[in-house]
Amino acid sequence: MTQTKNRDKSKKRAAILDGAVDVFICMGYELASMDKIAETAGVSKRTVYNHFGSKENLFQAVVNDFLTQRQNLKTIAYDPDKTLEEQLLAFANAEIFLIDSPRRLGLSKFLTSVFLNDTNYARETVAKYPPVYDMLLDWLREAEKDGKIKADSLLIAARVFYALVEGAVTYPSLFSGGINHAAVEPMLKEIIATFLARYAA
Repeated sequence: MTQTKNRDKSKKRAAILDGAVDVFICMGYELASMDKIAETAGVSKRTVYNHFGSKENLFQAVVNDFLTQRQNLKTIAYDPDKTLEEQLLAFANAEIFLIDSPRRLGLSKFLTSVFLNDTNYARETVAKYPPVYDMLLDWLREAEKDGKIKADSLLIAARVFYALVEGAVTYPSLFSGGINHAAVEPMLKEIIATFLARYAA
């Protein structure tokens, strides 16, 4: 009985999060109402409040769910039997996850607009999560131990990698209406080649 209740709660929570994403993308944060989110999710307004308490809490849950999905994709352990190119491409693809579907692109645009409107709020929210380069930094440490990567500062190397990916792929795609995979694939190869030209041992 308890397991059934937990499954029902989990399904309702997921439905509310999905509904919130749709409403936030369509209406923005200020115009999005808990009534509209409840209607879109197919649950009562009371159920929405029982799960999240407030629109702010619901927004933070949406952010957490989104960034956690990306973080899980970036959990890439260094593998000495794979090429550096193959493994770095996996990190790049985990970053592109944010924009590689119309829904995630819409959510990324929504979050960007919220954070641009209040940079202090953006800093407070982002500070709750590991830096974007956190998992890559661990990977670089293992690659360095294996004699494959050499850098005066692995932290700077990790930040350079994401600056290349974000600057050449993520932000252009975000502001141009979507990702062009045919154009992105050779760009990622060039980014990785450039990175390794600097940091491969």
